[in-house]
Amino acid sequence: MAAMTADRRLWLTADGSRVVEDGDPEAASLFAAPGRPISADDVERFGLSEQDGKVVIKMAAKPEDKAVKKPAAKAEEKDEK
Repeated sequence: MAAMTADRRLWLTADGSRVVEDGDPEAASLFAAPGRPISADDVERFGLSEQDGKVVIKMAAKPEDKAVKKPAAKAEEKDEK
């Protein structure tokens, strides 16, 4: 893959595993500002491509939430006498 130039602000998620758009709630650190070269290694690592002079971000599936969820509270049974 070839290197490319950022056409807008692009961000990394907190774990550094994905590139996201400016304004994405998961954006944690600036990856590229407009005009900054993006190396061929980074293009490949993050699955970026270019179309009509614009960087295209491959929309990777969000990681599954593996947190253990608290079971729903059971309705208390009432004894009728």
